[in-house]
Amino acid sequence: MTLAVPAGSVLAERARGAGVEVIDAVRFDRGFRPARGFADARMLRRLVGQRRFDVVHTHGSQDSWATAAALLGLKPRPLVVRTRHNLFPIRDHIFNRWLYGRATDAVICISRAIQDQCAAKPYFPPERLFLVHSAVDAGPLTDAQGTPLREELGLGESLLIGVTGRLRPEKGHRFLIEAFARVGPTLPEARLLVVGDGSLAGELKALAEKLGLGERVVFTGFRRDIPRVLAALDLFVLPSISEGLGTAVLEAAAAGVPVIASDVGGVPDILGRQERGRLVPPGDAAALAEAILQWAADRAGARRRAEAAAAFVREHFSERALVEGTEAVYRRLLKVSLG
Repeated sequence: MTLAVPAGSVLAERARGAGVEVIDAVRFDRGFRPARGFADARMLRRLVGQRRFDVVHTHGSQDSWATAAALLGLKPRPLVVRTRHNLFPIRDHIFNRWLYGRATDAVICISRAIQDQCAAKPYFPPERLFLVHSAVDAGPLTDAQGTPLREELGLGESLLIGVTGRLRPEKGHRFLIEAFARVGPTLPEARLLVVGDGSLAGELKALAEKLGLGERVVFTGFRRDIPRVLAALDLFVLPSISEGLGTAVLEAAAAGVPVIASDVGGVPDILGRQERGRLVPPGDAAALAEAILQWAADRAGARRRAEAAAAFVREHFSERALVEGTEAVYRRLLKVSLG
């Protein structure tokens, strides 16, 4: 296996540490950058020509287009697999129809919602669509201790509700802060922990001040110790208005934390229809507040759902399940291509 990723990336660093060969002469810059894209495609074409790979697996827009350009007219060419990780709209122009209908041999979808989105397009043949969920390493999440973080942040024995993720519009933090203001009179001992950074940081802090939440909402900024964060929480809430799968929900469930989340994307793949957590309509602060109050009134029931979610994630969203599912796609395609 060879990994072609931008130089200096975390993925390149971790792959080298694991003994994986890394080619870091590519950039995969975001946006429309023809010169840079051509340079990436030229490098990939040379690499594929030299190494005769069986499969090229892409994960985003930039690397998918560079690969398609690199392999254009190349015979024999390797099989091309694309994993779609999000529900961003797929525009119905001629270039996308060619990319997915002709230049890609299979599409792996990390959730049923993404699979349904692709299946609705006529240029995604059903036999080329595969469902393989993302994975989470449950070990560090189940072994962490939350008390040190509570002490560090001065939260003591507070009833701690938290969310992790980038502070961006699609993550819906605004609705959680509004919901938290609604539950304040009933849960005066509660505190809200907002972990992450992003373009809405200033706006969200201003909203918390405007709603009179003051020190009851703690913004930590970006943190690398997510297992410790989750271990400190009594409740995890994901108020997103869009999710491909919901990796933050996966992590919280694996850590054994009760979860309330928006009913979007692949989140129901993880939580089911309320049996492993609570689902609420996206963008509805009132419904989110009601779900939080229901959790507070039935902590024992929430704990049972959390235990069921943890067991479900360990079985269906493990690294082993991801590897085996991906390898099964490769083997099926190679068997077909080899006759």
